[in-house]
Amino acid sequence: MLETDGAAATVTAMPFCTLVEWDRDFDLGRLGAMVERSGGHDTLPEGCLLRVVGAVESGARVIEIWRSADDAKRFAEAQAPLLSELPMPPPDRVAGFETTVYQTPAGPG
Repeated sequence: MLETDGAAATVTAMPFCTLVEWDRDFDLGRLGAMVERSGGHDTLPEGCLLRVVGAVESGARVIEIWRSADDAKRFAEAQAPLLSELPMPPPDRVAGFETTVYQTPAGPG
């Protein structure tokens, strides 16, 4: 994204999105246990701007928006030991990509 301040142009990084999909055999309770072991739902992990988790039919979707791909990678690496303790089925699809558009509501003022 190109931002200008009137005199010089700067390039700012766009957030990074991860999308993880399970089509079947997904236990949201096990995901909840893993989230609790890694800090709970009260706060997002360092670098995570947004997390959406939802059940679909017998599967689930997890969408996360990160400040950077490096933030997403650090989180995934830190969670690896938990995955061995609380085994989850492998996802059917995983995608990670730099966002083209990332919008949030404007604040007051």
